[in-house]
Amino acid sequence: MLGMPLRKFMSEYWQKQPLLVRGTMLSAVESCASLGPDELAGLACEEGVESRIVRERGGSQPWEVTWGPYRESYFAELPERGWTLLVQEVNRHVPEVAQILESFTFLPSVRVDDIMVSYAPPGGSVGPHLDSYDVFLVQGAGERRWRYGTTPATSHAFRKGLELRILERFAFDEDVVLGPGDMLYLPPGFAHHGVAVTPCVTYSVGFRAPSLGEMWASFATSAATKVGGRGATLLVDPPLKPAANPGAIPQALLAKVRAAIRAVDTRDETVDRWFASFATSLTPGHPLAPPRRKSSRSKIDARLTRGDTVVRSEEGRWAFLPRPSAGGLFLYVAGEEFAIDASSASLARMLCASRRWDGRDLVSQAKSDAARALIVRLFDLGGLAFAGRASAPVAQRR
Repeated sequence: MLGMPLRKFMSEYWQKQPLLVRGTMLSAVESCASLGPDELAGLACEEGVESRIVRERGGSQPWEVTWGPYRESYFAELPERGWTLLVQEVNRHVPEVAQILESFTFLPSVRVDDIMVSYAPPGGSVGPHLDSYDVFLVQGAGERRWRYGTTPATSHAFRKGLELRILERFAFDEDVVLGPGDMLYLPPGFAHHGVAVTPCVTYSVGFRAPSLGEMWASFATSAATKVGGRGATLLVDPPLKPAANPGAIPQALLAKVRAAIRAVDTRDETVDRWFASFATSLTPGHPLAPPRRKSSRSKIDARLTRGDTVVRSEEGRWAFLPRPSAGGLFLYVAGEEFAIDASSASLARMLCASRRWDGRDLVSQAKSDAARALIVRLFDLGGLAFAGRASAPVAQRR
């Protein structure tokens, strides 16, 4: 897929330098052929789908951004050139697009952000810019010209008065045209500018790391609300002397505060389990969606045994941690933690390794009652579903 051994890519390119690969993603994008411009526009008309249109010229200001959902007639009003439609998290809505992520299983699931899909007629662009995340730009239908730097951008000055962060100065080293199945990897901080040569669809597979601020805030919240913890305990004053000036904070009180803050449980296991839950969660408003009607264990078993296809929910990431004390592991699904015993560990690893299975393969790994119970629980929560209950292709949703 990358035209080289994965170890070489990870050691020499990942977060270090761009990589252009020709043709290796052709079968992946061909499997998404039903997601054409009309279907993508239909998705952008739906509530709950994040989308935007960027127009370099012809709007109320340069590089105008308008946000969906759109009325269907809006697209008929757009010019023939010079605009781009971008739809976020298409992997949540179109199963075929989610399958593109199967090409990137050499990277940890907790680093996956989403697959953004864009459509542009000739001249469509979002301007020269920088990303704060790793991205694989996979070309679907049509051709797009990419100019990009081969070293991190030295100038981070942006044009003033614009909604988008358009680079004021754009220097590039490479100038290439990507066709169907081609892919360009760009690390964070490398300037790039893509312009549609022909009407084209591009899949942006993003891998985002959380900021330290996000992690600190999340860990503090987790520690404060932990069941059985001391988050609700009030700070008790130490012995105090009459204040000479009420504005002076007593040193004894500061010492008490320092001790209280440092008493937060920061053992490795505590931090690891918090991070696994934090990193597998999506943004607020994207919980697992339980089925409207739950199936009995016997019905689920019957469908698995006959080989019905099972798919994973995209409303979160899947990951696991070892559980040495019990010989099993902790499974994390969209922020939910499941304590897995040794008899179910191989099943849990299998569920984390892929997005789609033949039901008979799951049965072969679910040899214990606990493993079968885990499958049923994941169906009940909406973490797993039979393929027929997965999100419908866009063409059927309009």
